[in-house]
Amino acid sequence: MSIVHTDREKCQGCYACVRNCPAKAIKIRDGLAEVIVERCIDCGKCICVCVTKAKQAESDVEKVWQLLSHHPDVVAVVSSSFPAALLDCKPGQLVASLRKLGFTDVMEAAFGAELISREYVRILNESEGRPIISSNCPAVVAYIAKYYPSLLSNLAPIVSPTIAMGRIIKQRYNAQAKVVFIGPCIAKKTETTDEDVTGAVDAVLTFVEIKQMFADRGINPGDDEEQEFSGPKPDLGRLFAISGGLLKVMDITDDILQNDVISVHGQDYVLRILGEIAQGDINARFANLYFCHGCIDGPFIDNELSGFSRKGLIARYTRSNADPIQTENDIEQYADIDLNRKFTGQNIYLPTPSEEEIQSVLEIIGKVDPNYRMDCGSCGYASCQELAVSISQGLAEVNMCWPYLLKKLEATQEDLIQAEKLTSLGQMAASIAHEVNNPLAGVLIYTKLLAKNISTENIGKEKSLDYLNKMDTELTRSSKLIRNLLDFARQSTPTLRLVDINQVIEQAFGVGGHQADLQNIKVIRELSPDIPKVMADFDQLQQVFTNLIMNAIQAMPEGGKLTLRTSIGNDGQLKIEVEDTGSGISQENTRKLYTPFFTTKEKGKGVGLGLAVAYGIIQRHHGRIEVQSTQGKGTTFTIYMEANHAEKG
Repeated sequence: MSIVHTDREKCQGCYACVRNCPAKAIKIRDGLAEVIVERCIDCGKCICVCVTKAKQAESDVEKVWQLLSHHPDVVAVVSSSFPAALLDCKPGQLVASLRKLGFTDVMEAAFGAELISREYVRILNESEGRPIISSNCPAVVAYIAKYYPSLLSNLAPIVSPTIAMGRIIKQRYNAQAKVVFIGPCIAKKTETTDEDVTGAVDAVLTFVEIKQMFADRGINPGDDEEQEFSGPKPDLGRLFAISGGLLKVMDITDDILQNDVISVHGQDYVLRILGEIAQGDINARFANLYFCHGCIDGPFIDNELSGFSRKGLIARYTRSNADPIQTENDIEQYADIDLNRKFTGQNIYLPTPSEEEIQSVLEIIGKVDPNYRMDCGSCGYASCQELAVSISQGLAEVNMCWPYLLKKLEATQEDLIQAEKLTSLGQMAASIAHEVNNPLAGVLIYTKLLAKNISTENIGKEKSLDYLNKMDTELTRSSKLIRNLLDFARQSTPTLRLVDINQVIEQAFGVGGHQADLQNIKVIRELSPDIPKVMADFDQLQQVFTNLIMNAIQAMPEGGKLTLRTSIGNDGQLKIEVEDTGSGISQENTRKLYTPFFTTKEKGKGVGLGLAVAYGIIQRHHGRIEVQSTQGKGTTFTIYMEANHAEKG
């Protein structure tokens, strides 16, 4: 049973867990990662690489609080890696703080290492040539049980130091006690529930969890008076947290000239070694394996010290507390503790997909041709072939392939652009029909009225002229609409010459600026006299700024402030701003501003072509137009154009 799970709300689909999981125990569903419980070995690698903290391990904190509340004797067994993990207190202060929490005794798991090291020596002396694999790392044991069951007979049938201490306490020290292990490893949580060793340890806390418990009770270990550890005393067993520590306690070396003892740490090396042992390519007598770089590199040691510094802390603590005579006496006292265990294999094999299934997936993601297989690893798998196999097995999804997804998104984007064009075309056609039909309908009505009155001779000159004036107004409106539409559609090439932008703005303001006075609008001109000229079409730019100025004025019917500003930006471009303190534009409408016939004005006050025309003119001048607006506070249109720095005016 895995104790690792995914918080899907936090998962960002980065596939870091897929990329780093040694057990292929991550499944992608709807783009998000899930842990496959039966395949997980609880090594904690996915937790370490998940930057969003989506991968989490089950906590035993509440369980331990319950034990401390309901049982008179609860013993804490501390991993031999604690000097490298808990840096803010001395060993004796840690003991005192744990007792403050309610633990009746605090012992070192390192004494368990002293006992099992003797068993390893015995087994090695009795081995018949096949490689013996250490069984101390629960992640390694779980991996072998699930992925190399043929190697179960190679595993040393010996409990870990954690289980050894649990048996010591419950078989000899205090049969009624509850045992809580504290260390850096989440795989220990699963190990203690294994039916082959169950009952020895009642709960497992990581170093992070014990810090949480200290914080919950307001305990600062660095403030406490030091106290002694309880129980039997270890010696060199305290080195067990270091990858080669077991060999040191056993008094053997991994001599490269002999090559009969292997000490390997790190998941990549461990997986290779196991594969070679399974193939019969390694004939060493003993393989000491750790998924982490020793217990000092466990996933729940949360400081930034290097492995070298952590190793130094362990060695220093071991030297300063060495008492080999006491340790030998304690070993004799507990020599009869049963340290044996069995291992049970688990059937977690995934179905092997057929070649046709794999080729079908490769065809979907466009990787049938080996020349197109990038093996980029962005999906989390080492190769396109491995991804295709995982998709066939139901572990992965085709959208995990980044090149495939990119092509899919590009095709989707083209479809969306085409759909948007058709939608805009439909909206424009409907708007044209509406805007042209209204004045023409009016002209038709007045034409019929005029004809009717003429036929009955019941009309005077004044009334006839009134009808004609109304028809002229409606036809002029239609003509203006058609002219704007032609300006938008024609996109005529600008006639370029050196233009003074300040002069363009002044002339544009002169067209409708009198309206600002009528609406009590304060006009502020911040027109820099030192800006260079631009190569532009004077008339087209005047059309742009007339439109922007009139829009700004119309946005302030109750008065406000209009600012016209010119300057040179940090990139050397000419920067022109038209800023108002009017009603503003919603974020939703901001995205539609340059769409033909879209307008936020009241009916009859605009047809929605002005900004579309202005946008086209600025684009043809190789400039850009941006807008920033806040509803109720105002709008600023900013235009950027290339300045002609060779000649200022």
